[in-house]
Amino acid sequence: MSSTGRTTPWQAITVSAAEETTARWLASTRPGDLVVLIGASGAGKTTLLGSVPPHRVVSLDALRAGVSEPGDQSATPDAAVLQHLLLTMRLRRGATTYTDSTSVDIHHRAQLVGLARQFGVRPVALLVGTELEVCLQRNAARPPATRVPEDEVRRQHALALAAVATLPGEGFAEILHHRPA
Repeated sequence: MSSTGRTTPWQAITVSAAEETTARWLASTRPGDLVVLIGASGAGKTTLLGSVPPHRVVSLDALRAGVSEPGDQSATPDAAVLQHLLLTMRLRRGATTYTDSTSVDIHHRAQLVGLARQFGVRPVALLVGTELEVCLQRNAARPPATRVPEDEVRRQHALALAAVATLPGEGFAEILHHRPA
């Protein structure tokens, strides 16, 4: 239940024992997988990836900072080009890779699934189902330069929630759900 005492849409997601902890979802991925994290800003994707070797993570935030300054959203198109290049290089080599970006847009996910299939790699979706209130609180606690506008976090959260229904038809070989406690 949410802090308001109401049942929330994320609670409707069935979470199996293999999906309850980070260690368990990590164990369910296979060498060479492309793991696409999906969730709003503030959902905890980067924190969740803290247990993954950093060389396996392609972070859109880090790439954005690499081409401009941390939090500069205007650098996203350039960072996305770099993300695509890095993913191509890693997938060509069969390297297990995790994307650290919101991936809430269905067209973006389709590109990632297509890229994985191009290299014979198993695409895996990992939906991070954090309540909107928590995402907003975490985002508000960020330094001003990296804070995402509240309306954008709300939009991302709505799209992530909509992905619950669309993911089964998007071509992912496996769909994992992580619902933070």
